[in-house]
Amino acid sequence: MKKVLLIGADGMLGGELKERLEKKYDVVATTLETLDITDRQAVFSKMSEIKPYFVINCAAYTNVDGCETHEELAMAVNGTAVANIADAVKQVEATFIHISTDYIFPGNLPVEQIYTEDMNPNPVSAYGRTKLVGEENAKKAGKYYILRTAWLYGLGGKNFVKTMIRLSKEKDEITVVNDQHGSPTCTTTLCEIIEKVMEKEPEYGIYHSTNEGFTTWYEFTRKIFEIANIKTKVKPITSKEYKQMYPQSSDRPTNSQLSKEKLKKIGIIPAKWEDALENYLKEELK
Repeated sequence: MKKVLLIGADGMLGGELKERLEKKYDVVATTLETLDITDRQAVFSKMSEIKPYFVINCAAYTNVDGCETHEELAMAVNGTAVANIADAVKQVEATFIHISTDYIFPGNLPVEQIYTEDMNPNPVSAYGRTKLVGEENAKKAGKYYILRTAWLYGLGGKNFVKTMIRLSKEKDEITVVNDQHGSPTCTTTLCEIIEKVMEKEPEYGIYHSTNEGFTTWYEFTRKIFEIANIKTKVKPITSKEYKQMYPQSSDRPTNSQLSKEKLKKIGIIPAKWEDALENYLKEELK
C-alpha cells in the first residue's frame, strides 16, 4: 500500500479526499492543529518520519476578500509554506500534488476564449498573487502535479451552494452576478481527478481540474434552485453593481474558464457541472 501524506485534511476538499483515499492507500492526514506548514522544521520532520510516496497539499488560505486585508498571512500559507512542503518532498523523493486556482489568471480574456495551462498567469487579487507564488514553489519538488480548480463546493464546509440555499430561506429575491464565467466544481469531481492522477501518474506539470462546461454565477444559482425546487427569485446584476454594493470585496476574474483538454488527453474526463451539482444536492438536501 502506497503511503500518502495528506495536508489540510480538516478542509472541505481534504476531508472528502481523506475518506476516499483511505480505501486504497496508507494515509497519514494532518490538520491545521497537527502540522503548521509555515514551520519549515516541522514540515521536514513530518516528511522524514512518514517517507510518503505521494504528498497532497489541500491546505490554503482561501478567503478571497480576507487575503486583501491579510496578504502577509495569505502569502505565508499559500506561498512560502508550499516551498517548505516542496523542498521536503524533494528530499524524500516523493511526488507532490498541489491544488491551485483559476485566480492566478487576470480573468480578462474575451468570454469566447478559454485559459490553457501554458497561458501566462497575471493575478489581479491578493489571493491570486499568493497562490501563484505557491505554484512556483510547488515546482521545486521536481515531481509535481499542480491541479488548478475553480468555484469549488462540497459537503464539508461553507460554500456558494449552501449560501444560496440559506439566502433563499431568508429572502424573496436574491441578486447574483451575471458577468463572471467559469465552471462550478464539486469536491467529489476534484477528488476523482486527484485519484486518477495518482493511478495514472502522467507527465508531471500543471492540469486544469474543474467540472466540464461553463456558466455564470447567476445561471449556476438558477440551476441550484431548479434542482432543489426553490421558488425564490434570482435577479442578475453586473460585477460593477456588486462592487458598489460591497466596496470592500476583492476583484473577481470575469473569465475563469479553464480548458480541460490536457486532462482529457490522459484519459481523465470530468463530469458535467450540472450532473455533479445534481448528485451533490441529493446528499446536501437529505
